[in-house]
Order: sequence, then C-alpha cells, then structure tokens
Amino acid sequence: MVISSRQNILIKEYRKLVELRKYRRQTGFFPCEGHKSVYEAIKCGCELGKHSFVSESAFEKYPEAVSLLAGKTEIITITDELAEYISDTKTPQGVFITVKRLDKILNLSKIEKSRRFLILENLQDAGNIGTIIRSCDAFSIDGIIFCGDNADVFAPKTVRSTMGSLFRLPLYFSDIENAVTLLRQGGFTVYAAELNENAAILSKEKFPQKTAVIIGNEGNGITDAAKTLCDKSLFIPISNAESLNASVAASVIAWELSKH
Repeated sequence: MVISSRQNILIKEYRKLVELRKYRRQTGFFPCEGHKSVYEAIKCGCELGKHSFVSESAFEKYPEAVSLLAGKTEIITITDELAEYISDTKTPQGVFITVKRLDKILNLSKIEKSRRFLILENLQDAGNIGTIIRSCDAFSIDGIIFCGDNADVFAPKTVRSTMGSLFRLPLYFSDIENAVTLLRQGGFTVYAAELNENAAILSKEKFPQKTAVIIGNEGNGITDAAKTLCDKSLFIPISNAESLNASVAASVIAWELSKH
C-alpha cells in the first residue's frame, strides 16, 4: 500500500513535528530526513519513532537506508509527491524518520568528566546553532549547554545544518546561573566571549584544564547577568569587520580550545 493523501493521520502528525516547536516538545520527538541522517541516528543508537516514511523512488535510490530502518520502525511507503509535501527541503531525498529528543539535564557528574564546554545564550538563528554543533563535534568539545531563549535545536533547519553531529555531541539545557554554578563546582573557569579589548586575547590565553566559554546573542551579545557570573572575558581580535558572526566566533573558539 502506498500512501498519497495529505489527510492521512500519520502524515499530518509528521507535518506537525516539522512545523511546530511546541508539538516537538510535547511529543518528545523531532523530524529528520535524508539517508545520511538515518545512518547517523541509527549508528549513534538514537531512539526512533514508531513509523518512518520512504518515497517510492527512495526505495530504489537508498536501499541501504531502507535496510537499516527495517526492524527498527514500521516503514510506510509514500508517493514522491507526498514526500515533497512533508519535506522541509526543496529537493527531498524521500527518507523520513522521527527521533527522540537528545537534550540532557546538566548535572555535576557529567561536568566532572568533561574539560571543554561552549555555552550558548539566547542565539536566535537556527543555522548558527547547527554550525556551532558541527564545529564543536569536529573540535572535540565535550558538549554544548543551552541557556536562555535559543532557537529550537530540533527544528528541521538546525538538524539539517549539523550534518549528523547533532547525534554525537552531548547537548544540555539549563538556566545560566545554574549552569555556571555547576561548572564552577566541577572545577571549570568560565569565560564570556565579548567585544572588549581589555579582555583576554583568545590566541594568547593559557586556558585552564577545564574551560567553558559563553557565546551570546547575535545582535546583543551576552547578557549582563551572565557576564557577572563569569571569571574572565575573552576577546577575538579582528582587523576590519565590526564583529564576527556568532557561529564563526564559536567555531574559532572551539578550535583554539582543542589546541589546549
């Protein structure tokens, strides 16, 4: 049986996960598409939703992804037209799954085993968050702590821009005061990344064995409340541009931390 109707209850359910952040939180699952995402999610041992959707052409084009899904979810065949409807991309690959949210609660036992964290406070661009997750995975950062009002980590655009790193990198959610308090209890020095020439220069700073850096909102930077909690400020010298994109700044910092 091949589903072609947009009114199918499972199709409507999937579309709600694509469109509504509130519904992703309510159900505890987020949508994910593409054969590479399927591979990474399964490889990393993520919990999948009960149903997956594969378009008629994707069965022939991505047999390995279909094989991986067999036995882990109930595979539902859909038309190519319906795949275009439920997809969040212009050129869908035709393979769709749902994955249990990967957010973790920050606690002291997890902090004590780690050495490098980035803290994201109030970032509003999903693409920035996705890029930061990917960079932190590449540079062996131990995890990202999300504080304040960030864009949805599990929105389709964010998931897609992480290129699979979302499934590998530990993600924690906390308020900023609790996060910094726990980090300090775990022996961390906490830096605030900001445009302040009196701050420690990134390339010259000798970072402690345990270091966390806060990256602030794209337009407003780190909140005053967060700054007062930090041990030091951190500055990235630049030549001509007024400032760096938040994801670029975070990536540069992650790379520098990996060298230590």
